Amino acid sequence: MKQTVALLTWVILHAAVSYAAIEHPELMVPHAAQPPKLDGRLDDACWQIPPPITEFRRVDVARRLPTQRTEAWITCDEDALYIAAKCYEDRMEQVQSVETGVDGSVWKDDCLEVFLMPGQPFYYHLAANLLGTRYDARHDTQAPPQSQEPGQWDGDWAVASHRGKGYWNMEIAIPFACLELGTRRLAEPFRFNIGREQRRLTEFSCWPAAGFHKFDEFAVLKDLRLDSERYGLSLGDIVMGEGVPGPNRFAARVAEEPVANATADIRVRVRRLPHGVAQVHGGRYSSSLGGELALDYSITLTGGWVEVVVEALDNQQRTRASLCDVFRVPSAVEAALNLPLLYVSDGCVRLSGRVAISAALLPKVKLRGAVISGGKRGRELSIPVVKDSGAFSASIPIANLKPGSHLLETRLTAAGLTAEPVVNGFTFRVIVGPME
Repeated sequence: MKQTVALLTWVILHAAVSYAAIEHPELMVPHAAQPPKLDGRLDDACWQIPPPITEFRRVDVARRLPTQRTEAWITCDEDALYIAAKCYEDRMEQVQSVETGVDGSVWKDDCLEVFLMPGQPFYYHLAANLLGTRYDARHDTQAPPQSQEPGQWDGDWAVASHRGKGYWNMEIAIPFACLELGTRRLAEPFRFNIGREQRRLTEFSCWPAAGFHKFDEFAVLKDLRLDSERYGLSLGDIVMGEGVPGPNRFAARVAEEPVANATADIRVRVRRLPHGVAQVHGGRYSSSLGGELALDYSITLTGGWVEVVVEALDNQQRTRASLCDVFRVPSAVEAALNLPLLYVSDGCVRLSGRVAISAALLPKVKLRGAVISGGKRGRELSIPVVKDSGAFSASIPIANLKPGSHLLETRLTAAGLTAEPVVNGFTFRVIVGPME
Protein backbone atom coordinates (compact mmCIF):
# COMPACT_ATOMS: atom_id res chain seq x y z
CA MET A 1 0.00 0.00 0.00
CA LYS A 2 2.85 2.39 0.87
CA GLN A 3 4.46 1.74 -2.52
CA THR A 4 1.16 2.45 -4.28
CA VAL A 5 0.69 5.74 -2.43
CA ALA A 6 4.29 6.77 -3.10
CA LEU A 7 3.96 5.95 -6.79
CA LEU A 8 0.62 7.80 -7.05
CA THR A 9 2.16 10.84 -5.37
CA TRP A 10 5.10 10.69 -7.80
CA VAL A 11 2.73 10.53 -10.78
CA ILE A 12 0.60 13.44 -9.53
CA LEU A 13 3.61 15.64 -8.85
CA HIS A 14 5.21 14.68 -12.12
CA ALA A 15 2.06 15.38 -14.14
CA ALA A 16 1.63 18.73 -12.44
CA VAL A 17 5.12 19.90 -13.33
CA SER A 18 5.19 22.66 -15.91
CA TYR A 19 8.41 24.46 -16.75
CA ALA A 20 6.52 27.76 -16.78
CA ALA A 21 4.14 27.31 -13.84
CA ILE A 22 6.40 25.73 -11.18
CA GLU A 23 9.81 27.17 -10.48
CA HIS A 24 10.95 24.48 -8.03
CA PRO A 25 9.17 21.20 -8.83
CA GLU A 26 9.36 18.32 -6.40
CA LEU A 27 10.09 14.84 -7.68
CA MET A 28 9.35 11.74 -5.63
CA VAL A 29 12.12 9.18 -6.15
CA PRO A 30 10.98 5.53 -6.24
CA HIS A 31 13.13 3.02 -4.37
CA ALA A 32 14.50 0.11 -6.38
CA ALA A 33 14.21 -3.40 -4.97
CA GLN A 34 17.32 -4.27 -7.00
CA PRO A 35 19.85 -1.83 -8.44
CA PRO A 36 20.00 -1.72 -12.24
CA LYS A 37 22.68 -3.58 -14.13
CA LEU A 38 24.67 -0.82 -15.80
CA ASP A 39 24.61 -1.84 -19.45
CA GLY A 40 22.60 0.99 -21.00
CA ARG A 41 19.73 -1.25 -22.13
CA LEU A 42 17.15 0.04 -19.59
CA ASP A 43 15.45 -3.36 -19.30
CA ASP A 44 15.76 -3.56 -15.49
CA ALA A 45 12.61 -3.71 -13.39
CA CYS A 46 13.41 -0.42 -11.67
CA TRP A 47 13.01 1.49 -14.96
CA GLN A 48 9.61 -0.02 -15.75
CA ILE A 49 7.70 1.45 -12.77
CA PRO A 50 8.09 5.26 -12.72
CA PRO A 51 6.80 7.25 -15.69
CA PRO A 52 9.60 9.07 -17.51
CA ILE A 53 10.49 12.73 -17.27
CA THR A 54 9.58 14.06 -20.71
CA GLU A 55 9.32 17.85 -20.29
CA PHE A 56 12.81 18.64 -21.56
CA ARG A 57 12.96 22.17 -22.97
CA ARG A 58 15.60 23.84 -25.06
CA VAL A 59 18.01 26.18 -23.32
CA ASP A 60 16.93 29.37 -25.06
CA VAL A 61 14.74 32.35 -24.29
CA ALA A 62 11.58 30.76 -25.70
CA ARG A 63 12.18 27.40 -23.93
CA ARG A 64 11.06 25.62 -27.08
CA LEU A 65 10.55 21.88 -27.36
CA PRO A 66 13.57 20.09 -28.86
CA THR A 67 13.08 18.26 -32.15
CA GLN A 68 14.90 15.23 -30.70
CA ARG A 69 12.97 13.91 -27.68
CA THR A 70 14.52 12.79 -24.41
CA GLU A 71 13.02 10.62 -21.69
CA ALA A 72 14.66 10.25 -18.29
CA TRP A 73 14.10 8.17 -15.15
CA ILE A 74 15.47 8.36 -11.63
CA THR A 75 15.46 5.81 -8.83
CA CYS A 76 17.56 5.00 -5.77
CA ASP A 77 18.38 2.52 -3.05
CA GLU A 78 20.19 3.03 0.25
CA ASP A 79 23.57 3.19 -1.51
CA ALA A 80 23.17 5.23 -4.68
CA LEU A 81 21.12 7.40 -6.99
CA TYR A 82 20.46 5.87 -10.41
CA ILE A 83 19.62 7.93 -13.48
CA ALA A 84 18.68 6.72 -16.95
CA ALA A 85 17.87 8.48 -20.20
CA LYS A 86 16.61 7.47 -23.64
CA CYS A 87 17.72 10.03 -26.22
CA TYR A 88 15.85 9.79 -29.51
CA GLU A 89 17.86 10.62 -32.62
CA ASP A 90 16.75 10.72 -36.27
CA ARG A 91 20.30 10.36 -37.58
CA MET A 92 22.10 7.90 -35.35
CA GLU A 93 25.01 7.72 -37.80
CA GLN A 94 25.72 11.37 -36.99
CA VAL A 95 25.83 10.99 -33.21
CA GLN A 96 29.20 12.38 -32.16
CA SER A 97 31.42 10.54 -29.66
CA VAL A 98 35.12 11.32 -29.96
CA GLU A 99 36.27 12.79 -26.64
CA THR A 100 38.39 10.50 -24.46
CA GLY A 101 40.73 10.79 -21.50
CA VAL A 102 40.38 11.85 -17.89
CA ASP A 103 37.79 14.62 -17.46
CA GLY A 104 37.40 14.73 -21.23
CA SER A 105 35.51 17.59 -22.89
CA VAL A 106 32.39 15.49 -23.38
CA TRP A 107 30.22 18.58 -23.95
CA LYS A 108 31.78 18.71 -27.42
CA ASP A 109 29.99 15.41 -28.13
CA ASP A 110 26.43 14.16 -27.82
CA CYS A 111 26.24 13.66 -24.08
CA LEU A 112 24.09 13.50 -20.97
CA GLU A 113 24.71 15.88 -18.06
CA VAL A 114 23.48 15.54 -14.48
CA PHE A 115 23.56 18.24 -11.80
CA LEU A 116 23.14 17.41 -8.11
CA MET A 117 23.00 19.85 -5.21
CA PRO A 118 22.59 17.93 -1.93
CA GLY A 119 22.60 21.10 0.16
CA GLN A 120 24.65 24.27 0.03
CA PRO A 121 27.25 25.41 -0.83
CA PHE A 122 28.16 23.00 -3.63
CA TYR A 123 26.52 21.41 -6.62
CA TYR A 124 28.11 18.66 -8.68
CA HIS A 125 28.27 18.44 -12.46
CA LEU A 126 28.60 14.95 -13.96
CA ALA A 127 28.60 14.32 -17.72
CA ALA A 128 29.41 11.44 -20.05
CA ASN A 129 29.44 10.59 -23.75
CA LEU A 130 28.66 7.29 -25.46
CA LEU A 131 32.29 6.15 -25.23
CA GLY A 132 32.00 6.19 -21.45
CA THR A 133 34.28 9.21 -21.14
CA ARG A 134 33.39 11.02 -17.93
CA TYR A 135 33.67 14.60 -16.75
CA ASP A 136 32.94 15.78 -13.22
CA ALA A 137 33.38 19.00 -11.27
CA ARG A 138 32.15 20.77 -8.15
CA HIS A 139 30.75 24.31 -8.22
CA ASP A 140 30.60 26.68 -5.24
CA THR A 141 27.26 28.52 -5.30
CA GLN A 142 28.53 31.12 -2.83
CA ALA A 143 31.61 32.14 -4.79
CA PRO A 144 31.63 35.60 -6.43
CA PRO A 145 30.36 35.49 -10.04
CA GLN A 146 33.77 36.39 -11.46
CA SER A 147 35.37 33.38 -9.74
CA GLN A 148 32.69 30.75 -10.34
CA GLU A 149 34.94 28.36 -12.20
CA PRO A 150 34.41 24.62 -11.69
CA GLY A 151 36.43 23.27 -8.80
CA GLN A 152 38.60 20.18 -8.90
CA TRP A 153 36.52 17.21 -7.80
CA ASP A 154 36.50 13.57 -8.80
CA GLY A 155 33.68 11.23 -7.88
CA ASP A 156 33.53 7.44 -7.70
CA TRP A 157 30.57 7.04 -10.09
CA ALA A 158 29.86 4.79 -13.07
CA VAL A 159 28.20 5.08 -16.48
CA ALA A 160 27.13 2.78 -19.32
CA SER A 161 25.54 3.47 -22.70
CA HIS A 162 23.81 1.62 -25.53
CA ARG A 163 23.05 2.51 -29.15
CA GLY A 164 19.73 1.41 -30.62
CA LYS A 165 17.77 2.05 -33.80
CA GLY A 166 16.74 5.69 -33.62
CA TYR A 167 17.95 6.29 -30.06
CA TRP A 168 20.79 6.00 -27.60
CA ASN A 169 20.54 5.20 -23.88
CA MET A 170 22.63 6.04 -20.87
CA GLU A 171 22.62 4.78 -17.27
CA ILE A 172 24.48 6.45 -14.42
CA ALA A 173 25.06 5.23 -10.84
CA ILE A 174 26.11 7.86 -8.30
CA PRO A 175 26.89 6.59 -4.77
CA PHE A 176 25.58 8.94 -2.08
CA ALA A 177 28.85 8.45 -0.21
CA CYS A 178 30.83 10.40 -2.83
CA LEU A 179 28.70 13.57 -2.48
CA GLU A 180 30.33 14.93 0.71
CA LEU A 181 27.01 14.94 2.57
CA GLY A 182 27.55 15.29 6.32
CA THR A 183 24.95 16.09 8.96
CA ARG A 184 24.35 19.72 7.97
CA ARG A 185 23.84 19.10 4.25
CA LEU A 186 21.56 16.13 4.94
CA ALA A 187 19.10 18.54 6.54
CA GLU A 188 18.83 20.62 3.35
CA PRO A 189 16.86 19.91 0.15
CA PHE A 190 18.52 17.59 -2.36
CA ARG A 191 18.22 19.30 -5.76
CA PHE A 192 18.50 17.86 -9.27
CA ASN A 193 18.75 18.92 -12.90
CA ILE A 194 19.37 16.86 -16.04
CA GLY A 195 20.42 17.99 -19.50
CA ARG A 196 21.22 16.65 -22.95
CA GLU A 197 23.54 18.05 -25.59
CA GLN A 198 22.53 17.07 -29.12
CA ARG A 199 25.37 18.07 -31.43
CA ARG A 200 23.97 17.51 -34.94
CA LEU A 201 21.34 20.24 -34.54
CA THR A 202 23.06 22.00 -31.63
CA GLU A 203 20.03 21.38 -29.43
CA PHE A 204 20.74 21.76 -25.73
CA SER A 205 17.80 20.83 -23.52
CA CYS A 206 17.22 20.15 -19.84
CA TRP A 207 14.67 19.61 -17.09
CA PRO A 208 13.51 21.37 -14.99
CA ALA A 209 15.80 24.42 -14.99
CA ALA A 210 15.99 26.97 -17.79
CA GLY A 211 19.73 26.31 -18.05
CA PHE A 212 22.19 23.61 -17.13
CA HIS A 213 23.81 25.56 -14.27
CA LYS A 214 20.75 27.47 -12.99
CA PHE A 215 20.97 25.81 -9.58
CA ASP A 216 18.24 28.00 -8.07
CA GLU A 217 15.77 26.31 -10.47
CA PHE A 218 16.77 22.70 -9.83
CA ALA A 219 14.04 20.24 -8.81
CA VAL A 220 13.87 18.92 -5.25
CA LEU A 221 14.20 15.15 -4.89
CA LYS A 222 11.87 13.72 -2.26
CA ASP A 223 11.72 10.48 -0.27
CA LEU A 224 15.41 9.58 -0.62
CA ARG A 225 15.41 8.30 2.99
CA LEU A 226 19.12 8.82 3.50
CA ASP A 227 20.54 7.30 6.69
CA SER A 228 21.70 10.28 8.78
CA GLU A 229 24.12 8.20 10.84
CA ARG A 230 25.68 6.53 7.83
CA TYR A 231 26.03 9.64 5.67
CA GLY A 232 26.43 12.16 8.49
CA LEU A 233 30.20 11.60 8.49
CA SER A 234 32.01 14.55 6.93
CA LEU A 235 35.76 14.91 6.39
CA GLY A 236 37.88 18.04 6.07
CA ASP A 237 41.54 19.06 5.61
CA ILE A 238 41.88 16.22 3.12
CA VAL A 239 45.25 15.18 1.70
CA MET A 240 44.97 12.37 -0.84
CA GLY A 241 48.71 11.84 -1.38
CA GLU A 242 51.50 13.05 -3.65
CA GLY A 243 50.48 10.97 -6.64
CA VAL A 244 54.04 9.75 -7.22
CA PRO A 245 55.45 6.23 -7.50
CA GLY A 246 56.17 4.77 -4.07
CA PRO A 247 54.70 5.47 -0.61
CA ASN A 248 51.82 7.96 -0.37
CA ARG A 249 49.69 9.00 2.59
CA PHE A 250 46.00 9.80 2.90
CA ALA A 251 45.00 12.02 5.82
CA ALA A 252 41.79 13.82 6.79
CA ARG A 253 40.13 15.40 9.81
CA VAL A 254 36.70 14.27 11.02
CA ALA A 255 34.56 17.42 10.61
CA GLU A 256 31.15 15.86 11.41
CA GLU A 257 30.41 12.55 13.14
CA PRO A 258 26.86 11.79 14.35
CA VAL A 259 27.77 8.37 15.79
CA ALA A 260 29.29 8.26 19.28
CA ASN A 261 32.41 6.10 19.75
CA ALA A 262 32.42 5.20 16.07
CA THR A 263 35.18 3.28 14.36
CA ALA A 264 35.97 3.47 10.67
CA ASP A 265 37.59 1.00 8.36
CA ILE A 266 39.57 3.01 5.84
CA ARG A 267 40.09 1.38 2.45
CA VAL A 268 42.21 2.80 -0.35
CA ARG A 269 41.82 1.47 -3.90
CA VAL A 270 44.52 2.34 -6.43
CA ARG A 271 44.15 1.47 -10.11
CA ARG A 272 45.56 2.54 -13.43
CA LEU A 273 43.03 4.20 -15.72
CA PRO A 274 41.04 3.26 -17.62
CA HIS A 275 40.77 -0.47 -16.86
CA GLY A 276 43.47 -1.42 -14.37
CA VAL A 277 42.96 -3.89 -11.51
CA ALA A 278 42.68 -2.13 -8.14
CA GLN A 279 45.33 -2.57 -5.46
CA VAL A 280 43.66 -2.37 -2.03
CA HIS A 281 45.09 -1.06 1.25
CA GLY A 282 43.21 -0.85 4.55
CA GLY A 283 43.21 -0.09 8.27
CA ARG A 284 40.85 0.64 11.21
CA TYR A 285 40.66 3.93 13.11
CA SER A 286 38.57 5.68 15.72
CA SER A 287 36.19 8.15 14.08
CA SER A 288 35.71 10.94 16.59
CA LEU A 289 34.91 14.60 15.99
CA GLY A 290 38.13 16.49 15.30
CA GLY A 291 40.15 13.29 15.10
CA GLU A 292 42.40 12.27 12.22
CA LEU A 293 41.94 9.42 9.80
CA ALA A 294 45.14 8.43 8.03
CA LEU A 295 46.45 5.56 5.95
CA ASP A 296 49.69 4.90 4.10
CA TYR A 297 49.41 3.31 0.67
CA SER A 298 51.68 2.69 -2.31
CA ILE A 299 51.53 3.56 -5.98
CA THR A 300 53.56 0.91 -7.76
CA LEU A 301 52.67 2.16 -11.23
CA THR A 302 54.88 4.57 -13.14
CA GLY A 303 53.68 6.83 -15.91
CA GLY A 304 50.02 7.40 -16.87
CA TRP A 305 46.81 8.15 -15.00
CA VAL A 306 45.98 6.56 -11.65
CA GLU A 307 42.70 6.74 -9.73
CA VAL A 308 42.85 6.71 -5.94
CA VAL A 309 39.56 6.08 -4.08
CA VAL A 310 39.41 6.33 -0.28
CA GLU A 311 36.38 4.86 1.50
CA ALA A 312 35.32 5.13 5.13
CA LEU A 313 33.28 2.02 6.00
CA ASP A 314 30.99 1.31 8.95
CA ASN A 315 30.82 -1.92 10.96
CA GLN A 316 28.56 -3.44 8.30
CA GLN A 317 31.17 -2.61 5.63
CA ARG A 318 28.86 -0.04 4.06
CA THR A 319 30.56 3.00 2.59
CA ARG A 320 29.83 6.10 4.66
CA ALA A 321 32.01 8.54 2.73
CA SER A 322 34.23 8.18 -0.30
CA LEU A 323 36.86 10.46 -1.75
CA CYS A 324 38.39 10.19 -5.18
CA ASP A 325 41.38 11.78 -6.86
CA VAL A 326 42.98 11.20 -10.22
CA PHE A 327 46.73 11.66 -10.52
CA ARG A 328 48.90 11.86 -13.56
CA VAL A 329 51.73 9.76 -12.19
CA PRO A 330 55.08 10.76 -13.67
CA SER A 331 57.45 8.29 -15.24
CA ALA A 332 59.94 7.17 -12.62
CA VAL A 333 62.71 8.71 -14.74
CA GLU A 334 61.97 12.06 -16.36
CA ALA A 335 64.96 13.00 -18.46
CA ALA A 336 66.16 14.25 -21.83
CA LEU A 337 69.34 14.14 -23.86
CA ASN A 338 71.30 17.38 -23.95
CA LEU A 339 71.90 16.80 -27.68
CA PRO A 340 70.21 14.02 -29.69
CA LEU A 341 72.58 14.60 -32.64
CA LEU A 342 76.29 14.13 -31.95
CA TYR A 343 79.60 14.10 -33.77
CA VAL A 344 81.90 11.15 -33.24
CA SER A 345 84.41 13.59 -31.78
CA ASP A 346 81.99 14.67 -29.03
CA GLY A 347 83.07 11.58 -27.15
CA CYS A 348 79.97 11.11 -24.97
CA VAL A 349 76.20 11.41 -24.85
CA ARG A 350 74.83 13.52 -21.99
CA LEU A 351 71.57 12.84 -20.15
CA SER A 352 70.03 14.96 -17.39
CA GLY A 353 66.76 14.87 -15.49
CA ARG A 354 65.30 13.63 -12.24
CA VAL A 355 64.01 10.49 -10.59
CA ALA A 356 60.32 11.31 -9.97
CA ILE A 357 59.36 8.96 -7.14
CA SER A 358 58.41 9.31 -3.49
CA ALA A 359 61.06 11.17 -1.48
CA ALA A 360 61.14 8.27 0.98
CA LEU A 361 62.55 6.00 -1.73
CA LEU A 362 65.22 8.32 -3.13
CA PRO A 363 67.96 7.15 -0.72
CA LYS A 364 67.37 3.58 -1.97
CA VAL A 365 67.59 4.41 -5.68
CA LYS A 366 70.03 2.79 -8.06
CA LEU A 367 70.17 4.23 -11.58
CA ARG A 368 72.36 2.76 -14.28
CA GLY A 369 72.82 3.56 -17.95
CA ALA A 370 74.24 1.81 -21.01
CA VAL A 371 74.37 2.41 -24.76
CA ILE A 372 72.76 -0.21 -27.03
CA SER A 373 74.12 -0.28 -30.56
CA GLY A 374 73.45 -2.86 -33.26
CA GLY A 375 71.65 -5.06 -30.73
CA LYS A 376 74.69 -5.15 -28.45
CA ARG A 377 74.64 -3.64 -24.98
CA GLY A 378 77.65 -1.62 -23.91
CA ARG A 379 79.17 -1.43 -20.47
CA GLU A 380 76.64 -0.38 -17.82
CA LEU A 381 77.61 2.65 -15.75
CA SER A 382 76.23 3.90 -12.44
CA ILE A 383 74.49 7.30 -12.58
CA PRO A 384 74.64 9.27 -9.29
CA VAL A 385 71.27 10.61 -8.06
CA VAL A 386 70.95 13.53 -5.64
CA LYS A 387 69.17 11.99 -2.65
CA ASP A 388 66.99 14.93 -1.62
CA SER A 389 65.83 16.10 -5.07
CA GLY A 390 66.24 13.10 -7.37
CA ALA A 391 68.23 15.18 -9.88
CA PHE A 392 70.95 13.55 -11.95
CA SER A 393 73.30 14.25 -14.84
CA ALA A 394 75.38 11.67 -16.68
CA SER A 395 77.89 11.43 -19.52
CA ILE A 396 78.13 8.05 -21.28
CA PRO A 397 81.16 7.45 -23.58
CA ILE A 398 80.45 6.93 -27.30
CA ALA A 399 84.00 6.93 -28.66
CA ASN A 400 83.70 3.46 -30.20
CA LEU A 401 80.31 3.98 -31.85
CA LYS A 402 79.91 4.00 -35.60
CA PRO A 403 77.79 6.70 -37.29
CA GLY A 404 74.07 5.89 -37.12
CA SER A 405 71.21 5.62 -34.62
CA HIS A 406 71.78 4.30 -31.11
CA LEU A 407 69.89 3.94 -27.84
CA LEU A 408 70.83 5.10 -24.36
CA GLU A 409 68.96 2.88 -21.91
CA THR A 410 68.50 3.59 -18.20
CA ARG A 411 67.47 1.05 -15.57
CA LEU A 412 66.08 2.23 -12.24
CA THR A 413 65.67 0.05 -9.16
CA ALA A 414 64.45 1.10 -5.72
CA ALA A 415 63.37 -1.05 -2.79
CA GLY A 416 59.62 -0.65 -2.33
CA LEU A 417 58.93 0.59 -5.87
CA THR A 418 58.55 -2.30 -8.32
CA ALA A 419 59.90 -5.83 -8.47
CA GLU A 420 61.35 -5.28 -11.94
CA PRO A 421 63.66 -2.42 -13.00
CA VAL A 422 61.99 0.61 -14.58
CA VAL A 423 63.49 0.87 -18.07
CA ASN A 424 63.60 4.01 -20.22
CA GLY A 425 65.19 4.53 -23.63
CA PHE A 426 66.55 7.67 -25.30
CA THR A 427 67.44 7.59 -29.00
CA PHE A 428 70.35 9.60 -30.38
CA ARG A 429 72.26 9.75 -33.66
CA VAL A 430 75.98 9.95 -34.30
CA ILE A 431 77.34 11.54 -37.49
CA VAL A 432 80.78 12.29 -38.86
CA GLY A 433 81.75 15.89 -38.23
CA PRO A 434 83.16 18.24 -40.89
CA MET A 435 86.64 18.09 -39.36
CA GLU A 436 86.70 14.30 -38.87
